[in-house]
Order: sequence, then structure tokens, then C-alpha cells
Amino acid sequence: FFVDFWFQLARWIDSTILDALYGWGFGANRPHTNFDPLIGLNNAFGDMLLNFVMATMFLVLPSLWVTALGWVGVRAGGMLQGLANGTRDAGQAGGKGSNLLISAAKK
Repeated sequence: FFVDFWFQLARWIDSTILDALYGWGFGANRPHTNFDPLIGLNNAFGDMLLNFVMATMFLVLPSLWVTALGWVGVRAGGMLQGLANGTRDAGQAGGKGSNLLISAAKK
């Protein structure tokens, strides 16, 4: 569920950037027709920028997210292991006390 959010966000940004760079359809809703005499054919820098942004959105951000969740999981596991180790002595002492009561009750 978490990684799917990043993919859906990347898809939405991809669509938005494509519309901003190239427009959709014909006529006045194509922003580059107002100032570009080649009608977007020389947009190599924009294409390169779009490729970098999309590579980041589809590859890097989900990878960072999964790495962050994995790191948090390892740290939480270490914390829970510390809690289990901290209560082990109390459990052993409680076990010794019950053994003493049972041996005293048998006599």
C-alpha cells in the first residue's frame, strides 16, 4: 500500500509534467506554441529533465521509502529485543518463587 502511493503520485506528476511541456490536443491549450517556432521539436532539455524527474519518482523515492521502513523495522525489533531481555530476569525470579511454593506445599 505504501509503495503504491509513490507510484500513483509519480504517475500523476508524470501526466501533469507532460501536459505542461507538450500540452494536449490542438490550439490554445498547447503552451509551447506561443513562443516556440518549432512547436516543441527542440525540447531536448525538457525531455532530459522529465526523464530525470520520472526516474527519481519511479525508482529512487520508492527505494528510499522501503529502505526507511526497513530501517525503522530493524530498530523497532532491537528495541523489543531489549525489552524482552530486560524482563527475562524478572520472569526467572518469578519461576524460582513458584518452585519454592510448590516444593513447600508438597512437604
